[in-house]
Amino acid sequence: MKSTIAQKQSRIQRRIYVLLSVMISFAVCSFWPTAYATAPTSHLAPAAVEQYAEQQAHALGTSNSDWLAAKLDYYPLGPGTHGWFVQASISDKRVGYMIISVTSLGELTLSEYGQGEQALYDNELLGQALERLHQTIVQAAGGKITAHYAPPLLAYWKLEYPNQDALYVDASNGDLLPGHTLLQLENNAPPSSWGAGKLLEPQHNSAGTVVRTNQVYTHPAFDPSQQLAWLTSEPLQPAHIEKSLQYKQNEALVFSAGERNLFYGGPLPVSAHQWWHQDSDSILYVALGGTHSVQRFVPFNTLRNDGHFYMINP
Repeated sequence: MKSTIAQKQSRIQRRIYVLLSVMISFAVCSFWPTAYATAPTSHLAPAAVEQYAEQQAHALGTSNSDWLAAKLDYYPLGPGTHGWFVQASISDKRVGYMIISVTSLGELTLSEYGQGEQALYDNELLGQALERLHQTIVQAAGGKITAHYAPPLLAYWKLEYPNQDALYVDASNGDLLPGHTLLQLENNAPPSSWGAGKLLEPQHNSAGTVVRTNQVYTHPAFDPSQQLAWLTSEPLQPAHIEKSLQYKQNEALVFSAGERNLFYGGPLPVSAHQWWHQDSDSILYVALGGTHSVQRFVPFNTLRNDGHFYMINP
């Protein structure tokens, strides 16, 4: 009799233990995206970076007033610190983001930006990716997660554990990235410009000079993987693309960087474009993605140097 009672008590204890374990695991998983959210770190951004970011936000504000009212928060990007993710928000609602990078000469440049609530390094996206990878208790396992950025356009998270190979997750769509490629990329990365005393101050606009932006012009939405005719077509000449975008011709365009698509998450549709103007000079930013990934405005010159544009149904 005593043996039967003891067995029942043992089974009850095991069930309670299992139930508590499940509850704890669920709590950790549910808490993860919020727990990872990094606090604003504007004190880590040099004054030159903040000044440059404010200049870009003011330019974007000439076509979208939300940028003028937005608060800017700064997050350093590795490896080392070669750039900053700048989040623009009004009352905790995202209105856009910027990636400000440091060139090899120590100059600041706007590598990309986004308009609206979509943004890179989204905690909800990270939480979903970690659940798919069964990596929801990284910190509890002694690991850490850091945000990284590799030119020309690769935004990713690095998951590190003691005595294990790191995992890399695309911060624009949550996909798992090839570890050996990212490791090689990090090993070949130049030394960080952060703290080296080489960061140049941004150029002050001369009196009367205003940097302004046109309204965003949107393009037809489509999925390049569902319309494959562009794969057998000839790439468009850069002059044709600029003319098409300048006169707002409603062409469906695809950008592909061939073997370097890893760094873009491509091939990607051209979903919008926006012109920047300063006196007689103009700079074209082309938006990639937006359907299955974050819409990202990138300098046209960056794209033309790294890949090609194709027309759907030429």
